[in-house]
Amino acid sequence: MEFKHIEYFLKTCEYTSMSKAAEALYISQQALSRCIAGMEQELGCQLFQRTVKGISLTKEGMYLLNKFSPLVTQYHHVLDEVTEHFERQPVKLQFCCAPLIFRCIDPELLFDFQEKYKNITLEMLELSDADCDKYIEENVTRLGLLAIPENRHGEKIPYTLVKTFPLYLFVHKDNPLAKKQSVNFSELKNENFLMLDKKSYYKNLVWHYAKKYHFEPKVAFESSDANQLISLVNKGRGVALSLEPMYDKGVYGNLVMIPFDDKDITWSIAFIYQDYERLSNAAHKFMSFIIENVR
Repeated sequence: MEFKHIEYFLKTCEYTSMSKAAEALYISQQALSRCIAGMEQELGCQLFQRTVKGISLTKEGMYLLNKFSPLVTQYHHVLDEVTEHFERQPVKLQFCCAPLIFRCIDPELLFDFQEKYKNITLEMLELSDADCDKYIEENVTRLGLLAIPENRHGEKIPYTLVKTFPLYLFVHKDNPLAKKQSVNFSELKNENFLMLDKKSYYKNLVWHYAKKYHFEPKVAFESSDANQLISLVNKGRGVALSLEPMYDKGVYGNLVMIPFDDKDITWSIAFIYQDYERLSNAAHKFMSFIIENVR
C-alpha cells in the first residue's frame, strides 16, 4: 500500500464523495475508484458503503481512518516546515502557454504571483496548441497552460480546468446573420470560415461542430494570427469563432458578435501535464494561485 493511496483514502473520507475528492486530488474519478478498490482488495475488506446517495465509511473504514489520520496530519505538518525552509531558495518555473491565453486571463496575475512568491521566477514559453502538447509529452515534470475546446478534454493529456468561456460568432455588420439575437451552427453552412491554422485546436473545434450539424465548413483563409482573422471579418471576408475579450468595437467598427444557441460551443483554459504528483511544488502553487484568482 503506497502512502499516496492512504492520502487518497483520507481525502475521500473528508469529502464523502468520489468525484469531489478526485477533483481536490487533481486525478480522475476512475483513478480514485481504482485506488480505493485496490486497497479494499489488499486489506480483504470493504472500506466504503456505496449507495445512490453517496458513500459512507464501514466499520473497517472507520478503523483505518482513526489509525492513519493522525500520522498523515503529522507528516504534512513536518512537510510544511521543510517546505517553508526550502522556499527561501530561488526556483525557476518554466511553463508553456498558448497564444491569446493572457487576452482571456489578466496578465497582472503573473506579477501578483511573483510578488507573493518572491523566490519563484516564472519563465513562459509561448507555443502553439499542438507544440504545447509536444512540450508536455517530452517531460513528465512539465506544465502547460492551454486553451482547449470542451470536446477535446481528456483525449490525450490530463488537465485541470481553469475557466470555460462561451464562443461567439464574429460577423460583418452587413451579413444577414448580424441581425440575429443568436445563431445555430447549422446556419454557417454557406459561410466562409476564417480559421486559425492546423497547429491550433480551434480548427478541430470548427470541424467537430460542422460534423455535428452535417456539413463541411468552407475554409476561406487560415492564419496563426487571431487578430488578422478578426480584421478580415471586419472587412467582410468571412466569419470566425472567437472569444468576447477579442471583441474591440473601437478597433473593429464593422464587427458584430453573436452568441450561439448551442451553449456547449465553448472554449476552456486549462493546465495540462502528464502527472500532477510529479510536478514541482512551485508548479502546484502556480496552478492553485491562477485557478483561485480566475474562477
